[in-house]
Amino acid sequence: MRKPRCGLPDILHHKQNTGRRKWAKTHLTRTFHLADAHQSRWPRGKILGGTSRLNFMAYVLGHRLDYEKWFPDFAESVAKNDESISISDLRWTTDFADVILNAIKELNHNISNINLQLDIGFTKAQLTMENGKRWSTDKILYQKPNHVLTILTHAHATKILVNFDKAEGVEFVRFGNKYIAVAKKGVILSAGAIESPKLLMLSGIGPKKHLEKFGINVINDLPVGQTLMDHILTGLDLIVLNASLGLNLSDIFNPMSALNYFFFGKGPWTLSGIEVLGTFHSSLHANKSTVPDLQLMMLPLGVTKDNGFILKKTMGISDEVYNKYFAPFSHQNTITIAPVLLHPKSSGELRLQSSNYFDKPLIDPKYLSNEDDIDTLIEGLHFVKKLLNTTIMRVHGASLNRRLFPGCENHVFDTRKYWKCYIKHLTLTSYHPVGTCRIGDVVDAAFK
Repeated sequence: MRKPRCGLPDILHHKQNTGRRKWAKTHLTRTFHLADAHQSRWPRGKILGGTSRLNFMAYVLGHRLDYEKWFPDFAESVAKNDESISISDLRWTTDFADVILNAIKELNHNISNINLQLDIGFTKAQLTMENGKRWSTDKILYQKPNHVLTILTHAHATKILVNFDKAEGVEFVRFGNKYIAVAKKGVILSAGAIESPKLLMLSGIGPKKHLEKFGINVINDLPVGQTLMDHILTGLDLIVLNASLGLNLSDIFNPMSALNYFFFGKGPWTLSGIEVLGTFHSSLHANKSTVPDLQLMMLPLGVTKDNGFILKKTMGISDEVYNKYFAPFSHQNTITIAPVLLHPKSSGELRLQSSNYFDKPLIDPKYLSNEDDIDTLIEGLHFVKKLLNTTIMRVHGASLNRRLFPGCENHVFDTRKYWKCYIKHLTLTSYHPVGTCRIGDVVDAAFK
C-alpha cells in the first residue's frame, strides 16, 4: 500500500483547494438564514485518510458531560486506545500564544490540559501530529498491517444492497466499471455526515416523499439527512495589534524553517494554525455545571496574512467582501480570536439533488435559524472584548477592527444590532457537521 505524501501540517491549508485531494469541487452549502443566502465551503478528503489529511489537526475531546448519556465509558475508552493515535503538544508557537494565555489568566479562567480533565478551561492546542508531521487515520493501517483487509482506492460506492431489511453488499464504481461486493457478515457504513446519508437515501433508506420524488424504491422511511448540525464560528481578523506578536510570513519562508522541520520536526512549519483554545459558559448560561456553550479558537494570523492568495478561497470569502473589509488591513498585524458555537439550536438538512450517485447533495445547514444561536455568538464576541481590556493585551496595543463589515454599514459599530448583522454576514463552518444519521432516529445505540 503506497502511503500518501502530504505530512505537512499546512498552516495555510492550501490542500483544501487542491482538486485531486478533495471530492471534485468542494461542497457549497447554502443557508437562507444568513445574509444574502451565504454559501460556505465544506471540503472532504479524496485521499486515503479522508479529511484528516486536510484538517486543522486540533485534538479536542470536549467536556465529560458531552458523553454522559450516550458514551459513559468515554474516558476509559480514550485511555485504552490512546496508543493508536499520535497526539503532540505544539512544537512551535508565536509570542501571541503566551500573551493570550496570560490575558485569560487575568480574567481568572482555568489554564490546564482540558483534554485530560474533560472540563472547561483554556490550553495551548494539542494536535494529531507525529514528530512534527501530520498524523491521519490511515496511519493505523500501516502500524498494524492486516493482510486480510483489502482497500480499494478510486472506488465510489453507489448503493447499499438490501434484502429483507438486511444489508448484504455494496455496489460501487471503479474506473468506469460497476462492481458488487457481497458481505459475509455485514456492511459498515462510515462515510461521514455527508456521504453516509446520501448513500442511504440512494439505497432506499430515508424520507419516503423525498425518495419517491426521484423514483427511488423506499425500503425504510427514516429521517435520514435531517437534524444536520455544525459548529460555527465568527470573528475573523477582528483583532488588530500594534506589536508583532502573530505569525510572520518570514517565519514560513525562512530556509532555516524548512531545515528545522525536515531534520528535527520543529519550527513554524509544524504549526497548523490554532495555538490556543478553550471552552467556557457564556453569561446566558445560568447553570455553570452543565456543558459549556462556547469555545474560543485563537489563531496568530488573519485572512489577510497571505494577501488573499490562499486563505480567502479556503474560507469561502468573496472578492468583494475581501477587498472592502479585509484587504485594507493586509499591511497591519491582525489576529483571530474566534468564538465557536458548541451546542447550536439551529438544525438543517441534506437532500438528494437527483437519483444520480455522482450528483452532489443539496445541503442547507440553516445556520442561525434559531435566534438563540446569534445571542450566544454575540456573548462570545463580548468575551473577546473583555480579553482586549486586560492589562497585557492593552500593553500590546490590541483593539477591535472597527471597519464596518459590508452589509452592516447602516448600524452603529459595537452595538447589539451591529454584531447581529456582523454574525449573519460572517459566520463560517468549523468543519464539524453531524446528525444526519442520528442515534435514536436513524440508527440504534449499537449503530444498526
